Amino acid sequence: MQNEASKSKPKILYVEDQLDAFNLVVIHLRDNFEVIGAESPAQAKEILNTENIALILLDIALEEKFDGLQLLTEVKSDERYKNIPLITLTAYAMHGEKEKFLQEGADEYISKPFKRDILREKINSLIRQ
Repeated sequence: MQNEASKSKPKILYVEDQLDAFNLVVIHLRDNFEVIGAESPAQAKEILNTENIALILLDIALEEKFDGLQLLTEVKSDERYKNIPLITLTAYAMHGEKEKFLQEGADEYISKPFKRDILREKINSLIRQ
């Protein structure tokens, strides 16, 4: 059940299959955003079709043998979603990973572990645009 305050908060879709990681992001963002979780690409697409999402946070290393990079490509090539800002929030931090994700269409990249202030700053800058 939503209270009146949560109805006015921008909605962020966080595609993450690890509950601890999801809960950590919720704790960091709950004052200013409503964070909706999706554990799979199918669930993410369903939410994108039914909710007014202001921003997508996407983990690249998803279970179910599904690469988050594939979801990134699908979202950014779909006319319905391509203008929704997307931040990859991932443990992939090897040399060249950031550039790869940005080239595939991500608007920003944050590596795990992350700093709360950096997460908030990047989200705010993309939502304000």
